[in-house]
Amino acid sequence: MYKCLKCGNTYKFIGTVKEKGNAFIYQNSDNKKDMDSLTWAFLTSDNRWKSSHNVSRCFYCKSTKIVQI
Repeated sequence: MYKCLKCGNTYKFIGTVKEKGNAFIYQNSDNKKDMDSLTWAFLTSDNRWKSSHNVSRCFYCKSTKIVQI
């Protein structure tokens, strides 16, 4: 978990995620009226799945003073 030292946020942050591996990918319309809006879901198909993430700043106050809690 992470915490913003400026505003105390522990819920939503901006960052990057990298994933690599074999997967089954499914696609559904998020809203029947707006077919351009899609949601995605995936299942990993084997144990070779790898992922990493990096939190860069707070979503709310944009501070980069983030600590891991």
